[in-house]
Amino acid sequence: MKQENGNNTVTLENLAGMIARGFEETAKKVEVDARFDSVNSRFADMDTRFDKIDGRLDHLDACMGRVEADLAEIRSNIVHRYEFEDLMARVKYVEKKLGIKSGK
Repeated sequence: MKQENGNNTVTLENLAGMIARGFEETAKKVEVDARFDSVNSRFADMDTRFDKIDGRLDHLDACMGRVEADLAEIRSNIVHRYEFEDLMARVKYVEKKLGIKSGK
């Protein structure tokens, strides 16, 4: 069976071929959409994992802040070795002048 459409002649075989190609392209689009759904699902999983990591980093940041504050407190109360040695030399000198026997 032939149908005239202007200058183009369409046979049933041509029409069947066009329909088949249309279905193939639609199937490919559905396959691509399914793959995009899979990728979107994987990205959603990644977002969840990044949110957990972000929470853990916030916790580590808070812990580090406490460690830094504790360290600053320790540093403010520390006596440096050179200061200690200087003081020990002075005490030894005073003990010697006063005739005090050292505990050492």
